[in-house]
Amino acid sequence: MYYNSIKIPIILEIGHNILKSIDSILRTNNLFFNNKVLITSKDIYNQYCSFFDDSEYNKIIEINGGDYKDIEYLQFCEIKYDSILIAFGGGSIIDVVKLFANKTNLPYITIPSTLSNDAIYSPVSRLKVNNKKESYGVVPPVGIIADIEIIKNSPKILLLSGVGDLVSNISALKDWNLSHSATGEKVNAFASILSSTAATSILSFNKYDIKSDRFITALINGLIISGLSMIISSNTRPASGAEHLISHSIDEYYPEKSTFHGIQVAWGQLLLEKYFRNNDKDYRFLKEYFINIGLYELFEDRIRFSPFEVNNILQKALLIRNRYTILNKRNIVLSNVEV
Repeated sequence: MYYNSIKIPIILEIGHNILKSIDSILRTNNLFFNNKVLITSKDIYNQYCSFFDDSEYNKIIEINGGDYKDIEYLQFCEIKYDSILIAFGGGSIIDVVKLFANKTNLPYITIPSTLSNDAIYSPVSRLKVNNKKESYGVVPPVGIIADIEIIKNSPKILLLSGVGDLVSNISALKDWNLSHSATGEKVNAFASILSSTAATSILSFNKYDIKSDRFITALINGLIISGLSMIISSNTRPASGAEHLISHSIDEYYPEKSTFHGIQVAWGQLLLEKYFRNNDKDYRFLKEYFINIGLYELFEDRIRFSPFEVNNILQKALLIRNRYTILNKRNIVLSNVEV
């Protein structure tokens, strides 16, 4: 009998004020480790230290996050081979722990301090190497623990970034299917269903829901399901298309103007719908949703490029990676840019 085998987290805990119960959560799930190492940043830990029980950890390590230099630092921290790593922070902290765990073959748990992107469960770590972001494939965590109280306390702009990252799955799936038609690239139907389900699960919310338990829980679940879709397909196709190439292009060629990844991919998605996909119905629906959820106003505040710069971003996006998207099909030069 033929089947696919995938790794899913042993632990998935979402609740209020649950971070003082790490030992209990591990025991309940039959996970026993001699050493537990909490890895976070100084600022985040100082802000949320009251949520933790320090006695549950053998070591607490503070890093800056987001840079490969953090990997090198952790290698000198004398972390024992029988340890479990607990990554607490945003995507930049979690991505460091993911790659370090991958290199040292240590299990790890992610505890998000916010939900700005899908780092909590995606099979990819993005870190700066000599001021340029590089992507690394990583193994998924053995557990995900999300404290709703902490996430509620995170800046609204970071939650909206998470919304943008998740909803962009819709664009990514269009590109995946387009590539199937144009190049014969295989589309994993199960991964595609999960990705679509994850993205559409938050389309009923508006800006007044952002700090509600219901919205935060839906966003957590959506980002996890999106990560699972990538693990099932063994690539990032279900959650990364031309809109992600646009964001990566901004980071690489206009770093001084870059902003949060999820905001950039959402803007890129809207740009593609208006000028490249020729689907006015989808464009209008997406724009209305971004207005209702509060993302659209961030485009006006955070995304400021001239038509020349936008065209340069689009052309450079084609060079980011060898992936067929709508950008390959339609080589459009924009004289005016207004999403």
